[in-house]
Amino acid sequence: MQDVPNLTEIPEPVRNMMKATIDQTRKAFETFISASQQAMSGFDTNGSQPMDGMKQLNEKIAEFTRQNADANFRFAMQLADAKKMNEVVDMQSTYVRELMDTYGKQLEEIRTLTTKLVQDGTQAATTAAQNMQDMSGGGSSY
Repeated sequence: MQDVPNLTEIPEPVRNMMKATIDQTRKAFETFISASQQAMSGFDTNGSQPMDGMKQLNEKIAEFTRQNADANFRFAMQLADAKKMNEVVDMQSTYVRELMDTYGKQLEEIRTLTTKLVQDGTQAATTAAQNMQDMSGGGSSY
């Protein structure tokens, strides 16, 4: 009789292929991130407070993108090391809990930065409007 494959175990050749694919994907992602960082480094804010805030927000988003991608690649490698399906299920439920906690913290940081950016932009617009009003004599000619 023919042996029935054990569907609860992940064969080593499959795990090795997964690891190679993950490694190639990580390298492609690193190339993309490096090119993006080079493009962002040329972004000149001219010392404008709202533009500095936008740059800071973009840098924070890029930082979170890198952190999340690294965490996903680490997780993918852990999955590729799993020999049994029940290990995969356990790893996945733990990872999802950690991920939700991380996303919550990152979202709060982004919210704080965005709020500051809006406040700074509002203040800059108010100051510019006041300066224009002062330059025009402060009133209407009606």
